Amino acid sequence: MIMKSGQAIENRKAGERLTMITSEADNGGAFQLYRVDLPPHRPGPPLHYHVAFAETFTVLEGTLDIYLGRERRHLRLESGESILAEAGQLHTFENHSDLPCSMTVETQPAGGVVRAFQLAYSVANDGGAAKDGLPKNLLVRLRFIQISQGFIPGPPRAFQKALFAVAELLSRITGVERRLQRYLSDGCAPK
Repeated sequence: MIMKSGQAIENRKAGERLTMITSEADNGGAFQLYRVDLPPHRPGPPLHYHVAFAETFTVLEGTLDIYLGRERRHLRLESGESILAEAGQLHTFENHSDLPCSMTVETQPAGGVVRAFQLAYSVANDGGAAKDGLPKNLLVRLRFIQISQGFIPGPPRAFQKALFAVAELLSRITGVERRLQRYLSDGCAPK
């Protein structure tokens, strides 16, 4: 289910909240804009890239630590500052500060990130998250990455796509996929 503008989801384990501002349903998939509220000292996702869309991160409150490229060039964004992670550009982010951080993320065109976080937050709220707040079950984690349309540096993209396909097949065979689809069809459930 596509999140509608104004809907919110929470990861209670990580203390993180995502609120959809402009859903891709409002503009035919041209973009999506959502707000993310991060608690202090919140680690971000692994270094990754997307080939299907670009992401613009804009800090509303607090500071955000952004890392770009294989060398993880560090930038600290303050309130009102933005940065664009182009399609194909390695990036990640964290909140290293002692204060919460609020930011918006715009994906152009709309990608799978929000849908992936619908999955991850629901899994976390049901007790299935690792310390980083993402799914601890390897099949579920691989499905999260696949749904987010993300890739990690190193392994060739074709290998990663094949691994995602195997994970999807195994999750169907084992019944894991049925549970994941329930999380995704509930859309904005567990808050």
